Amino acid sequence: ERPDVPIIGLTPNQATARRLAVVWGVHSIYTSDANDFEDMTSKAGQHVFYDGFAHAGERIIITAGVPFGTPGATNLIRIARVEDWSREKESRLL
Repeated sequence: ERPDVPIIGLTPNQATARRLAVVWGVHSIYTSDANDFEDMTSKAGQHVFYDGFAHAGERIIITAGVPFGTPGATNLIRIARVEDWSREKESRLL
């Protein structure tokens, strides 16, 4: 059984994005890799805001691996608040 909240999988790996696309209950997003914690939080917040999964002020939970870019190294959980990205351009997501 899946939770009532959406599960979004952001990955810089196209093969991983394709695998996640067929996992029941997971919304897969192929994006560039994060450079640091701030970039990771910003990317996640922008994607969930623009795609309508969360609104400004809501909290999201982010899991990741440090160092970034190391497959299978999930060792981080971060709770972040979604910012209001309505005035920004979607091109920042690239």
